[in-house]
Amino acid sequence: MILCYFLSAIPILADELLPIGVKKALQRSKIPESALGFNVISVGKLHPQPNQHSWNAQSPMNPASTMKLLTTVAALEILGPEYRWKTNFYNTGLLEQGVLNGNLIIQGFGDPKLVPEQLSVISQNLKQLDLREIQGNLILDRSVYASSIRQSAPLDGEPSKTYNVVPDPLLYAFQTLSFKIFNNNGQFEVSYTPRLAGLRIINKIQEIKGACGDWTKTLKIEIRKVNNEEWNAIFVGKLSINCPEITWNSVTIDSNNFLKQGLLASFDDSGIVWKTHPQMIESEVPSNAKLLLSHQGTSLTDAVKDINKYSNNVMARQVLLTIGLEKGSRPTSTTDSIRILKDWLKKSKLNFPELVVENGSGLSNIERISPQSMTSLLNYAVSTKNNEVFINSLPIAGIDGTMKNRLLDRLKKIWSGNSSETIFMPDLSLPEGLQKTGAYMKTGTLQNVRAVSGYVVSKTGKVYAVSSMVNHQNASTGGTAINDALLHWVLDDCRSN
Repeated sequence: MILCYFLSAIPILADELLPIGVKKALQRSKIPESALGFNVISVGKLHPQPNQHSWNAQSPMNPASTMKLLTTVAALEILGPEYRWKTNFYNTGLLEQGVLNGNLIIQGFGDPKLVPEQLSVISQNLKQLDLREIQGNLILDRSVYASSIRQSAPLDGEPSKTYNVVPDPLLYAFQTLSFKIFNNNGQFEVSYTPRLAGLRIINKIQEIKGACGDWTKTLKIEIRKVNNEEWNAIFVGKLSINCPEITWNSVTIDSNNFLKQGLLASFDDSGIVWKTHPQMIESEVPSNAKLLLSHQGTSLTDAVKDINKYSNNVMARQVLLTIGLEKGSRPTSTTDSIRILKDWLKKSKLNFPELVVENGSGLSNIERISPQSMTSLLNYAVSTKNNEVFINSLPIAGIDGTMKNRLLDRLKKIWSGNSSETIFMPDLSLPEGLQKTGAYMKTGTLQNVRAVSGYVVSKTGKVYAVSSMVNHQNASTGGTAINDALLHWVLDDCRSN
């Protein structure tokens, strides 16, 4: 594959300008021009000479969740897309005639998507090994992560928010309870996932007529601990029968009990019984333990898609830690993983002197990268053997992920063919995922940050790597419009003002 953008080998036609639409969006939002940085470069064979359009492109900026692009590109290259996480199950004592007289040990390696479906497979596989009853305790081995990982505090002091879940070698279902409140023939019912042993739903929702309004003001939801084995999820208040289905997520139950109660529920479904309620012990696998089952979990390909499409923070952090786990020493730490990532950048001839990585997810006040470095990364990624996997992980404007509701009007006009556009000519030198007009962009959102980075396929079929970052106190109200104005301009092949 021949690419048109090389920082040293081919001269770039640089154009330091602000498109009219971007300038107007800045003015409306009262955000200064200095708070915006963007870089747009052409990739592929359709450009006889490469182009670059930029504004503050070399400025170190907070990229928010677009930092996940660096984490996922590096992981695909270092670990390979077929990499799979494992979770090992050991036993002590004897397993005879379906009864385990000893402890069950679970050793985690940071599978970022150990979810109920996987736990069900594990339970069925253990049942096939003739495990029907356990007379012992549950030992959890989290030793592959340094203790500093579990002690890392949430960015904003909101530990019950799903985006703040801390990495865990035995992370189960993102440590998140997801409730759905829905109207069933005039009565509200509550369902939830994952199923946990000992969790009871107390539904005291009163149905009322009228407009839905702000349900958070009329409905109170609380998860209350009864004892070490029981919790109540209490729903009290009023809700209009005209309200659509409501989803409410919470991180309330500690990681040990969350996994334990999930495991007990899954075992119960599979017919595996714990003779007495097990004590839970955190310890490394003892030397006398025997391997019972090694479960092959999520693939890196699937994890990268979830991370980029839906901006999953804890999955991104665990992918970064896996780089250190597989290529460094154990127990691994974020510092080890960042060192290995930077070594990979150096070997790949990607020079990002301004780069600051804290956790690889973008959920950080200190992470920094420049728009120019980000487009260099994107240009690199499009030429790798894993380019299709990476590109297919990006949210597609107007279609899915965090870009599902962005650029809809403009793209519908282009897709319908009702506008006076020039003939579309796909660039066959690039992956198939970049051969249809659209914006394939990772988004980034923090309180004072709005960012997008990815690829734009213009109305004529030309492909551009784009990175745009707004760092300002007004970013939450005006930053998205600024970035969208830039993407509109690139869809139109960066026409001069």
